[in-house]
Amino acid sequence: MDLQLDEVRLLVAGDPWMKERITPAPTRVRLAEAAVGQDPHLWVDDREVGREGPTFTADTLEDLVDEEPDTRWWFLTGADAASAVDRWERVDAAFALATFVVVPRPGHAPEIPAPYTSQVEWLTVPMVDISSSELRERYRTGRATRYLVPDAVDALVRAEQLYGDAHG
Repeated sequence: MDLQLDEVRLLVAGDPWMKERITPAPTRVRLAEAAVGQDPHLWVDDREVGREGPTFTADTLEDLVDEEPDTRWWFLTGADAASAVDRWERVDAAFALATFVVVPRPGHAPEIPAPYTSQVEWLTVPMVDISSSELRERYRTGRATRYLVPDAVDALVRAEQLYGDAHG
């Protein structure tokens, strides 16, 4: 599938209600900004960070549609998150507002709960078998991260010792 998108917005979740332990939101915004760099087709959208309480995809999609009603919205998410879509808050509203595109992840079987199976598109991409947990552990233990994250992200993580080791 070739989406032919004009831009990609990286939505930084404020308080993702399905995750227990996360890096603080302002730090995740800085890391996303470092990853995007000067690419004119990528930008960081931190609208969820300023919201009170848990953040829900349906709320964000409603905001986007209200702001740009003539835009066709696509929502890209990993297969791991999509496998729990039946537990999302107001998931039917979210599906009504955007076309959902699922990106496969190594180690996560492509299982989307019914009745959403037929409502998603699958994106074929090269897969790198690395998770954010693995990256944090690599930083903590001083193991290599080269080619696994953008250089600007690596520099920021090491300079601020975000995950424990500055010289790994």
